[in-house]
Amino acid sequence: MAKRKQPTRKPSSSLKKGKTGGRSGRFVNSLLAGTAVFVIIAVLMGIAGWIGYEAGKKHTAKGYEKSIANYKSDIEKLRDRLKSVKPVPVAKPAAGKEDLSEIRDYAAAGGEGTTAKPAAKKELALAKPKLAIIIDDVAFSSQLKQIKALPWKITPSIFPPTPRHPNTPKFARSLHHYMIHLPMEAVSYNHAEKETMTVESSESQIDLKLRKLRQWFPNAKFINNHTGSRFTADAESMVRFYPLAKRYGFTFIDSRTTPKTVVPKIAKLNGDPYVGRDIFLDNKPDIDYIHNQLKKAVRIARAHGYAIAIGHPHKTTLKALADAGSILKGVDVVYIDELYAKIR
Repeated sequence: MAKRKQPTRKPSSSLKKGKTGGRSGRFVNSLLAGTAVFVIIAVLMGIAGWIGYEAGKKHTAKGYEKSIANYKSDIEKLRDRLKSVKPVPVAKPAAGKEDLSEIRDYAAAGGEGTTAKPAAKKELALAKPKLAIIIDDVAFSSQLKQIKALPWKITPSIFPPTPRHPNTPKFARSLHHYMIHLPMEAVSYNHAEKETMTVESSESQIDLKLRKLRQWFPNAKFINNHTGSRFTADAESMVRFYPLAKRYGFTFIDSRTTPKTVVPKIAKLNGDPYVGRDIFLDNKPDIDYIHNQLKKAVRIARAHGYAIAIGHPHKTTLKALADAGSILKGVDVVYIDELYAKIR
């Protein structure tokens, strides 16, 4: 009798599922364990970083405290040393010498005193003597404001523009009475203005300079020299300069910074009357001294019909002028163009 063939059994699905489920469980457990380890490590690292940060902060703070303590100690030591050091006396400049360039230039050129002996001075017969007061070295609008506040007709003489005082043409535009204070070479002066005209300046260079002056100051009529003891004593230089200045419509007023000035001769050669300074007002910053200089100017005006005095925009000078009513009552204080119209 033939044996019955036994059917082949298929693996049960539950067994497959059991094996698969075991593998998945082990993977999940491994993943959870790894994650836990990572989190623990991260937390530990964070704690360690915080502890390190706090320790570093305390260390840095201690370092700062130590540095500050050292600085304080050094400062105290320096103070103690300074207390034991005697101050070195600093020599003060001679009274009235600071910034009085024309006066210093005049002295360096051999001039004595502050009263210039009239050279070819034209006499005027006037009902009342005239006095023109010029304030040189005007470079800033604040100086001009103080000059305008004075109770007299004062003529400001204004520097050409430079990087140190670039706005002089701007505040000159509103003026009807002023001069240009042109820097010229001195015999001996250590603080020359930028682009000072020298005895080496050629005719074309002088022409260019005067052309610029006319552009900067279109309504200006008069020029006087800032320093200039060398230039105004040099005949060749003045021969080059004077006719060109006249051609550009400028009249030259001699500041008389040298007793050797050749301007009287040059003016005569060009058919013009010579007009120059008679008095420097403020070579000493003292009100009584300035008042005495004004009295000298008044005497010259009475003797010759007019006089020209030059000062500077210093506080003492302006104060002395403001209080000079009793001195100036015997003359008419006029602008330089008003005076020149009488001389001309």
